[in-house]
Amino acid sequence: MFSEGFPIELHEEYLRVLSVISKKTVNNVSCGILDGYNSDKEIYYLSDGSEVRFPYRMYFEDDEYAYSSLNNIEKAIYDCIYTRHCDGHIREMHLKRLLATGMQEWFMPYLLRLSSEYVVEIVELLYETIKDRDNQAIQDFCHNNPLLLKCAYIRMTSYWECYYKWRYPKFKSYVGRKLFKECFSPHTNFEKL
Repeated sequence: MFSEGFPIELHEEYLRVLSVISKKTVNNVSCGILDGYNSDKEIYYLSDGSEVRFPYRMYFEDDEYAYSSLNNIEKAIYDCIYTRHCDGHIREMHLKRLLATGMQEWFMPYLLRLSSEYVVEIVELLYETIKDRDNQAIQDFCHNNPLLLKCAYIRMTSYWECYYKWRYPKFKSYVGRKLFKECFSPHTNFEKL
């Protein structure tokens, strides 16, 4: 499911999380995982050389009782997994939990992926939470993943163009652009990507 979604040193914790995730799916889907994009090509690199990849969406029910049985690292893994949930409200709730725990490098692929998606409220939450923080770690992560940063920026721009241009007529004022320019990679000239 998400076996490549975390560094190898978290494998035992990942297996524990996997054991408590509900096997019941939502939205009447027969499969709990949907790879709507080719995740084999979307590989994030951590500073230790670890490769992280994960599916586009998951459809397993969120189980607060199971979540409460986990330790802090396991909860963070669960939160990362559920940032890929089909329900935007569930993605948002788990993003809030991740952001409240302090930034770990292995969260960053999930944050970058969320930043490029179509739910502006999630992008706003991410921006508002990290804009005043020291973002050097996420900037280093983005610097080490320039192609994925570029793809994420292009996706974010495309969603602005399709869905949010009426609300943010000037792209420079769009929260997604501010997130990338101020928090993720201030020295990148995104307009020349």
